[in-house]
Amino acid sequence: MRDIWRIVRAPDPEIDDVVRRELLIQTAEAARVSNLLGFGLVATADVVLLVAGVPRLGLLVWSGLCLAWLTLFHFAVPATVIAPARRLAVGASPAGVTRRFGMLQLGTGVIWGSSCLALRPGDADPGLVAVPVTMLVLANAANLLFCAATPGVYRIFHVGIVLSGGAGLAVQGNWALVAFIVFGGFGAPPLARYGYRQMAGARLLAHQNSLLADELRQEQEATEQVNLRLSEANAELQHKATRDPLTGLPNRALFSDHLVSALARGRQAGRLIGVVYFDLDHFKNVNDTLGHGAGDALLRQVASRVTGVLRSSDVLARVGGDEFVLLTVAHHTPAGAAEVAARVQRVFQDPFVLDGVDVPVTSSLGLAVDDGTANGGEQLVEFADIALYRAKELGRNRVAVFEPVMLQWRENSRRAHQQAGQPAQSPSAPNVSH
Repeated sequence: MRDIWRIVRAPDPEIDDVVRRELLIQTAEAARVSNLLGFGLVATADVVLLVAGVPRLGLLVWSGLCLAWLTLFHFAVPATVIAPARRLAVGASPAGVTRRFGMLQLGTGVIWGSSCLALRPGDADPGLVAVPVTMLVLANAANLLFCAATPGVYRIFHVGIVLSGGAGLAVQGNWALVAFIVFGGFGAPPLARYGYRQMAGARLLAHQNSLLADELRQEQEATEQVNLRLSEANAELQHKATRDPLTGLPNRALFSDHLVSALARGRQAGRLIGVVYFDLDHFKNVNDTLGHGAGDALLRQVASRVTGVLRSSDVLARVGGDEFVLLTVAHHTPAGAAEVAARVQRVFQDPFVLDGVDVPVTSSLGLAVDDGTANGGEQLVEFADIALYRAKELGRNRVAVFEPVMLQWRENSRRAHQQAGQPAQSPSAPNVSH
């Protein structure tokens, strides 16, 4: 009890208009439920009082007033309290709605208190006065239970029921009951205040948690947006770092990653890995006669045509200038890789359209198949590059397959250049003048 009294005496919790409006709506909806119980209470009281011999006229008048007011209250609360409170903008004070609700509650309290006038002195057994008194107590208890979320509105109801009920009992001369109702009723408002503190505190905590949850959700959404943008930026950077900007094909670095993985899987599964290194014959002539824009268009068309004849497992990359390199799985014999190289060569049979002009272009290709002699992916690409230059030595527009004897040919070629006083040409160096 000491703790309850301490809470009753404590100041009201600081709540904003949003929480105040929520409590008002909660109270109005609860009062409407409590009002529905009143129909059954009136009917029960009518039966008891009628059987006990209470004059029908007075009972009929009182019952009619009660039923009319209960009906009015049932329809007036949604229209004048609940709906306007829900329409209030955030931060708007619900004071006007609260006043209208208080007037409805005052009328309800007066109607219930007037039940004591249904019994006039001498009309019936004086013991029947317990019936209206019981109704007063039940009505007060119901409002105390359902409507404590707005103690101001409850106090208005409480004053109406105490004054009208006390006046009715005073007319009958039941001063002891008048004292009981008037003085005994002093305990109800503090209890309403106590209930209000509990509800307001819980509602305020729920409201604050809701605001905090909204803030956290907004922060989470903002964080997700930032992460999404960062992911998109990283994906774009990754794409730029691993793709050729002109053709969109993988660049040398990405191709090397694919080749290392393919070699590891192929050697483990007993499959042969083939590398086709090719470039365009006399590509410099296209740049010199039609311009670099036409040369770029030619490279894009070559990338598109070659990609169109490859399998999904094949990887085509542009490694510089007019040079392309292709990774293919030859399965168990080199014939599969040779067939892929032949398909690539056939895409050059039809001329390319550059600035509206049909331009015939041929290609030289070098093929190297991993037979275990290559020391990793870089050396396999070097073998294919050596085969490419061998194809050029043999007259271009053909496919040359790497053979170990070509290593000696490359060494002899270097020595010949050195003896002639010319710099040795590295087959693996990019050359746009082939």
